[in-house]
Amino acid sequence: MQRQKLAALFNGFATLFDADMFLSGVSEEDTPLLRSANTCIIGIDPVSELIVQQETTREDIKSFCFGSGNESLGYLSYTYGLKERGIESDKKNELPLGHFRQYAILITVNLSTGLLECSALETADTRKLQRLKDLCTTPPHGPVLLPASARFSPPTPSMNREEYINGVKTVLEHIRSGDTYQLCLSSSFSMTVPDNFSTSVINSTDGKKECDAVGLFMHLWQNYPAAYYAWFTTEDVKIISTSPECFLRVNDGIITSEPIKGTIAFNKFSEQLLTDLRESPKESAELSMIVDLIRNDISAHCEYSSVTVERHKDIFIVDDMLQMYSVVRGTLKKESTCLDLLFDAFPGGSITGCPKLRTMKIIEKLEPHSRDLFCGSFLHIENTTTMNSSIAIRTGWFTHDSNGIQKFRYFSGSGLVIDSVPELEFEETVAKAEKFRKVLST
Repeated sequence: MQRQKLAALFNGFATLFDADMFLSGVSEEDTPLLRSANTCIIGIDPVSELIVQQETTREDIKSFCFGSGNESLGYLSYTYGLKERGIESDKKNELPLGHFRQYAILITVNLSTGLLECSALETADTRKLQRLKDLCTTPPHGPVLLPASARFSPPTPSMNREEYINGVKTVLEHIRSGDTYQLCLSSSFSMTVPDNFSTSVINSTDGKKECDAVGLFMHLWQNYPAAYYAWFTTEDVKIISTSPECFLRVNDGIITSEPIKGTIAFNKFSEQLLTDLRESPKESAELSMIVDLIRNDISAHCEYSSVTVERHKDIFIVDDMLQMYSVVRGTLKKESTCLDLLFDAFPGGSITGCPKLRTMKIIEKLEPHSRDLFCGSFLHIENTTTMNSSIAIRTGWFTHDSNGIQKFRYFSGSGLVIDSVPELEFEETVAKAEKFRKVLST
């Protein structure tokens, strides 16, 4: 099925049925990206949910995800990782530590075969199922997802150029002192939502609405393909994740992680860029350090000698950037569940640095903002031995500030090692954030 038709169908799921969507994959036309999962999961009509709070235990989450036999969709915020690792923070959060849902209706779409399947609980609304069938058998025409008249304010960063560069210099001092040997430093960006933009996911009938949040999400999915898109909403918050990175995928006990480290932004592609990235000592060091960290993070829940590294320093293209990655595999121990694995490896090492605990403490002191969900993970959990999860980078959300003004907030960061150049690291954060800025404010 063509991407434009899929975008129209997914847009219909969100606007007509208020669906949560985990578009974990890319279609055959995006072959350079097709390295991980290729199945989209759409949840409709939540029948139960768990909002993760400070008092929520690991067993509470496992009981919710495994107790009913139903599949779960949701996320864990980076701030959940702070809690689990005993790192205190007094920064204001906009999102809970995590949020999980189970649904009356679950739709899967295989982007390789085009096969769409729908499963429903006995309690599912039969009229809604018929409407879904009608939508799927007669897909809507592609909507105008992002009219040119929707223009947001220029983004306001939590750290301007000078502040970010000074932050990089401070990290380099920590590296030289032996406190850390790689650290991912991020900045947040805030944009004021224009009056002609709606965050309502239900279709307007007055004809005045010119653009909406789900339209933005589908515009990005259609025009900026990546492997781990997610759309998750509450009454007050609309979350958009356009991540290219797999954190942990467990398929019947077979574990895969695909950490990304090493970036070159480009205006015009050439084969030489591939060589430049692979042969860069700085970029290679970044990736090798994190691969070693991931191997260590998953080993506690892997069968002895099952952890391997494949496709080291492989490269794919996303958002006009070359990204280098490796594949780490292992076999889940019979006495462990996929959530045991996740909890002990969370948050992903590619967005903290290493050693993880000490580095997270430094991050908490240096960054003026809360990461909230950014650098956490979106998850689809089938059962105790099967799940899929992303690293929630290239992620943002719509919410209101303390004055009631509607904002869109997103983030970007870069990995720092001993030979990082502060000015170049700032430019990398700008390149990674460019997709949101380009679409919304130019």
